[in-house]
Amino acid sequence: MDIKLQNQLGIQVVSDLKAELESAVAAGDSVVLDASEVESVDTAGLQLLVAFVQHAALKKCEFEWRAPSDAFLEIAKLMGLSDALQV
Repeated sequence: MDIKLQNQLGIQVVSDLKAELESAVAAGDSVVLDASEVESVDTAGLQLLVAFVQHAALKKCEFEWRAPSDAFLEIAKLMGLSDALQV
């Protein structure tokens, strides 16, 4: 399942994104997270993505990042979450 992340990945969108991610893991789908257009991420967005990565590993659900934007990679690095996000 391909999931395209919005350019503003903040608290306003985490509820819908959480439901989409949970559905993909429950279905056992392989997940591709497209972060190519992400311009900003707040702590709620990062928290959700870290929780997803952990949950996917626990459920043995394969996932990969598609072309994470420079902004996304920089924010993950600044927050010390690159390893936790596997980017």
